[in-house]
Amino acid sequence: MNLSSIIKKLNKTYSIVIIPNSNDSVKKYSIKAPFAKLLATLLLVLSISFSVYMINFSQSSVQAKELSKKDLQQQIETLSLSLIEQNKLLAASNNQIKTLQSNEAANKQKINEFTAMYKQIADDYISKSNRGSADKSKVTGQAGLDLIELNGIVEQLNKDFNSDEQLINELKNSKEKLEKVVNAIPTLIPASGKISSPFGMRNHPIKKVNKEHDGVDIDSSTGDPILASAAGIVEFSGYSSGYGNHVIIDHGNGYRTLYAHSSKLLVKKGDTIKKGQKIALVGSTGLSTGPHLHFEIRINNTPVDPTEYLDFTSSK
Repeated sequence: MNLSSIIKKLNKTYSIVIIPNSNDSVKKYSIKAPFAKLLATLLLVLSISFSVYMINFSQSSVQAKELSKKDLQQQIETLSLSLIEQNKLLAASNNQIKTLQSNEAANKQKINEFTAMYKQIADDYISKSNRGSADKSKVTGQAGLDLIELNGIVEQLNKDFNSDEQLINELKNSKEKLEKVVNAIPTLIPASGKISSPFGMRNHPIKKVNKEHDGVDIDSSTGDPILASAAGIVEFSGYSSGYGNHVIIDHGNGYRTLYAHSSKLLVKKGDTIKKGQKIALVGSTGLSTGPHLHFEIRINNTPVDPTEYLDFTSSK
């Protein structure tokens, strides 16, 4: 190709005509061949770049959607596992509640059984005390043994119920009621020593006649302590020609106890006495041949044999 041909091609022009939709005039632009080719090349490059961008954007969107879907699935799986764990905990809690309810029912049943036991023993003691000497039903010191046994039950139940304040309070109230009843029944031996003269008909050592002995004589030494056989209120504390210095305690349940021939009285009428409290000292006042304690148990003012209520063998 010669130079003149190249010059003709370079001088060649291209026209761009813009025809508006309105009545405006038609616009025409002329572009030399080299610029037209350059413009076409630019447009082609832009078109290719835009196509590549759109393809990459589309692929990125698809990948983003796939990642988002995976994240969502993972979140769903995590929530499902959490829900399963929560359901397990809920089931365990329900089982624990049922167990606690069952334990509470069992504990209350134990309380009811204990209360019934207490009531039966208390009623039995009161019933015996109200029968008087005509029946002479023997207790033989069993009241004290029953209390020891029941106190053992109380201690065990307290251990079982140490997490339930209501049950502990119920148990404590039952124990206090039981102890109050049993403490008012003569079960404590009032002085140390052997029985030198039993209950019943005997030849009076001073009057020398057959006479009913309304209590038992306990051979003790002057000044030895005399203890209350049961809790109660002092009904009499003073002197009489027969009993000498003596104390009578009313236990409030039909029982009374009498302690005679004391060398010294330590309580007065109206005093509230605890079981085992020292109330007098052994002596030989009144009709007595030597230091000893004359001890009586009376039920509705009728003397009964103290050996039927106290186990004197433990004091020998």
